[in-house]
Amino acid sequence: MLKSSRMRNRRVVSEKGNLSSYRSLIDKADLGVDTDSNWMITMSDVMSLLLIFFIMFFIMSRNTVKSEEIKTEEIVKTEMRGLGILPDSDAIDRRISDELNMGIMNLAMGEHITVSTTNSSVMITMKEKVAFNPAEADVLEVTEPVLETIAGIINRYPDFNVEIIGHTDNIPIKTSLYPSNWELSVARATSVLKYFINKQNIDPSRLSVRGNADQKPVAPNDTPENRARNRRVEIKLKKIEA
Repeated sequence: MLKSSRMRNRRVVSEKGNLSSYRSLIDKADLGVDTDSNWMITMSDVMSLLLIFFIMFFIMSRNTVKSEEIKTEEIVKTEMRGLGILPDSDAIDRRISDELNMGIMNLAMGEHITVSTTNSSVMITMKEKVAFNPAEADVLEVTEPVLETIAGIINRYPDFNVEIIGHTDNIPIKTSLYPSNWELSVARATSVLKYFINKQNIDPSRLSVRGNADQKPVAPNDTPENRARNRRVEIKLKKIEA
């Protein structure tokens, strides 16, 4: 009996030892799985960081190349302008102004017609005295040689659009044709436009008209001389924006 009891006790201890060994192996296996999972997570983080780095590097490289291309293009344009191969807008404006002034001087109209340049545009101002009769909008024949000269320049520089602007003084007008200075200023600008289209074959798409009546004076309307300065037509050549 005693011997049998001892054998049973040894069997129980042996079984407990086997269970402990199994548990130890399972714990080690679990630990190995956790270690592998942590390694994979770390590797995934590293790959994500590398991907972000390469994306940022690619974007910065493209921006740098684009910036260098823009700088190179501007340097080339500047050098070409310096050589006279690619004239800048200010040079073109001055050339147009010089050509107009020469034509006006040859026609002995310098007292009544002025030319100025500003903001990539050329402004030709004609006083009423040489362009229209008082309270009328038909272009005078004496003005046609000037308009012909201007039209020649407009045709030679197709990169410029033309705005024709009529102005009056502040003395009210009321006739059957022109109930107010608004109608008169628009009619005078339109007469110049029709001359350019019908007699000089200028493309109508390049032309526009505007009437300002007495709203844009160049002098106070307090004397006959100042009011005469305000009665004018302006022809504005404006560079077409690319």
